[in-house]
Amino acid sequence: MPLAIAIGVIVALLGFLLFAIAHEKGPSAPDVAIGYERAWDELNFGLLWDLSGPELREGLRRDQFIEAKRQAYANETHGRVAERIEIDTFVEGSASALVVTRVTGEGASVRNDVLLERRANGWTVVGYSLRPAGAADGHA
Repeated sequence: MPLAIAIGVIVALLGFLLFAIAHEKGPSAPDVAIGYERAWDELNFGLLWDLSGPELREGLRRDQFIEAKRQAYANETHGRVAERIEIDTFVEGSASALVVTRVTGEGASVRNDVLLERRANGWTVVGYSLRPAGAADGHA
């Protein structure tokens, strides 16, 4: 009898675990955009590839992408440049989102447009560009 109770408890816990995993929404579009900016700041090309859709992977496999980016940035002085990365504004639809980030460091800040699409594995970055300096920023 105690064995049946233990098995019942284990089955119930496994059922709850599967239910919780199935209903986990994952990171939000702004969270993914912040992660993408941090990956650029740290030159973490593996994470960049993971967060990017095929649109930004230049047709390369993960290992090829990482090697190409390492070579491209080999002569750059790098390390953390951003003192702060924050969300300026974002607009989210059911299948896409535009997140405007503000990256501040070394006395200046830049704003970037991060375009994301909701795909099977969650939010994926499909577009990334520097926001024009004259673009409205929503701040007074």
